[in-house]
Amino acid sequence: QNVDAYGRDLPGLADDHSGRRAWTFTDLLNHVHDVKGIERIRFATSHPRYFSHRLIKACSELPKMCEFFHIPFQSGDNDILREMKRGYTHQRYRTIIDTIRHFMPDASISGDAIVGFPGETEEQFQRTLQLVRDIGFD
Repeated sequence: QNVDAYGRDLPGLADDHSGRRAWTFTDLLNHVHDVKGIERIRFATSHPRYFSHRLIKACSELPKMCEFFHIPFQSGDNDILREMKRGYTHQRYRTIIDTIRHFMPDASISGDAIVGFPGETEEQFQRTLQLVRDIGFD
């Protein structure tokens, strides 16, 4: 389900001493991009926990990539995100979106949310609505 987790279970680390895995979703996209006959590449769904600056940069540089990202945010409240065990904050999510828009200003962005999570308060729900307004999904 989370395509950008590709390679996390494969052995080896990258030769660039960055500490990342030797084979990542970004590497896969680069290889697929070079296949003759493939004219467009589009993927879904990305998990904010694994979504990297390197992936965004590669998407902006590969001409066959469609300028579309579906990145679920699930909640605009950090306590709810922690209860969901999502592994990121709403600030991290916003940074991802800002980075996409920096490299690909015309990219379409969609996401999804879970509302009514057990124990969610009205105030926490309002934070999710604020995130939706702030991001301005397509």
